Amino acid sequence: MVEWAPDETVWEQLYAILRDRIETGVYKPRMPIPSITHLEQEFGVARGTVRKVLNKLKDDGLLRAISGKGTFVVPRSE
Repeated sequence: MVEWAPDETVWEQLYAILRDRIETGVYKPRMPIPSITHLEQEFGVARGTVRKVLNKLKDDGLLRAISGKGTFVVPRSE
């Protein structure tokens, strides 16, 4: 379980963690990220928080959802 800092919202902190994982290659381009359920359990946060973060990462062009398959990391060149 993550220890959340009191001066930033949980979703902002989770966003920073997942963005860092994408940018450093923990989550590799064209590969799926863990499921919402997995992220909920890993970070001990609500489903809505995970969805908000994933939507922001999609809006930023870092992730792409493919219906019936999952959410994938967008390669940097796209």
